[in-house]
Amino acid sequence: MYTRVTDLPGAIQELTTPELSALSTVWLERKSGLEDGCAYREFIKKLQREWAIETGIIERLYHWERGVTEVLIGQGIDSALIAHRGGLQRDEAEHVKSLIDDQLSIVEGLFLFVKDERPLTEHFIRDMHAQFTAHQKYTDALTSDGRQMQAPLLRGEYKKWPNNPRRPSGDIHEYCPPEIVQEEMARLVCWYRQAPADIPPEVLSAWLHHRFTYIHPFQDGNGRVARALASLVFLKSGLFPLVIRDADRQQYIEALEKADADDIAPLATLFAMRQRDSILKAIGLEQQARQARYAEEIITSAVQMLRDRRDAQTGQLQEVYAIADRLLEITQSRLSEVERDLNRGLATVQDRYFAEFEYSPSGAENDHYFYNQIIDTAKQHDYFVNLERYRAWGRLKICAEGTFELVISLHSYGHGSNGIMVASALTAQRIPSEEGGAEPMNIRSAMTDLFQFNYAESRDSTEQRFNDWLESVIAIALVEWRRTLNT
Repeated sequence: MYTRVTDLPGAIQELTTPELSALSTVWLERKSGLEDGCAYREFIKKLQREWAIETGIIERLYHWERGVTEVLIGQGIDSALIAHRGGLQRDEAEHVKSLIDDQLSIVEGLFLFVKDERPLTEHFIRDMHAQFTAHQKYTDALTSDGRQMQAPLLRGEYKKWPNNPRRPSGDIHEYCPPEIVQEEMARLVCWYRQAPADIPPEVLSAWLHHRFTYIHPFQDGNGRVARALASLVFLKSGLFPLVIRDADRQQYIEALEKADADDIAPLATLFAMRQRDSILKAIGLEQQARQARYAEEIITSAVQMLRDRRDAQTGQLQEVYAIADRLLEITQSRLSEVERDLNRGLATVQDRYFAEFEYSPSGAENDHYFYNQIIDTAKQHDYFVNLERYRAWGRLKICAEGTFELVISLHSYGHGSNGIMVASALTAQRIPSEEGGAEPMNIRSAMTDLFQFNYAESRDSTEQRFNDWLESVIAIALVEWRRTLNT
């Protein structure tokens, strides 16, 4: 049975993502130097296109491979491209373009809404729904006695019929009854407008998104409106629209189900990670700014380079380098433990089998090792490796029916000295070469995601996150090693 919507949870700090908080601080410090440039404006335009396309894919209004989405992000929303790349008939492609255009107008409007500092109202939410569904005529609905029917879609109006879906198990998931939607929405908007200003955006957006979908006030289109509301929260904090991709769909649905059980932490974490991705891409725009053809931007980027050199001596950058040194120590300690465990086990099989750990701090004679492997892994994760000022690594080598290695690298992210660093992890096999020695083959990423850190996050928080990341990397690498034994 439906229970009334509830206000923000009390234990806000437990839901906060320190990584996003710190990275947001770094971004907001650098934002003013980028947002007037051509590269940043193009980035926002492409991000808006991605948001508009993906919010419809999540709802299964249309579907295609990710490559089609990337073409449309880069070249624009064009019906001919949709038909050709998406394999649709021309009239269907035109309809899909209309849907995406409606969604694009929404996300563009959110930027203006924030710029004008307008308060959130029910009227604004209903108006968004009307825009989202401008090219949608009908939707599925249930009669009072539970029969399925196709009803005209009431654009910008709250639902008049129940819209409770049936789960695969056969159970009915009950959303808010039509007769109390108005009351519930009024409470939700009131609570949002009274929310304390210091609530982290990932928490506030997750709460608002979930409570809205929990009510499900419209006959259809609720998911699209919910993601727009979540994006609005982030935009008000100076960040970016929330892009939930089709690849996130299962995790997204599971997080919403956990939020139904009063646990919004997984949803807030997912939102934080997607926002982090956008911030890292935005910070990486400095590379494009420095390659700009316009004289004004060349001058601006040159001045920024001079500032970078000055800032390299400041406490902020020295702090992040000190954190990197500490993470290398943690890597050394943990992989030395793994080395000992492996050697105890391998010694029971053959004397010549062994594991060996070695590392190089930044500035050491061999800190340039694994350069090509690190670059290859960065390409897989779509970022620029900066090895100019800091590069350190640790390697665990396992020699048993071949040579297998896990390499963890610590280095800067993007161009210049921006105070952001990453840890990456890769695995490879060493194959004897014709010239003598051995060369790396089968280079694979050994991480589900990059580990990002910066000067704005506390050391304790960074170390805690890194320990978790490192354990995941070790598990991935050992599974890969075991797989190579079967080939």
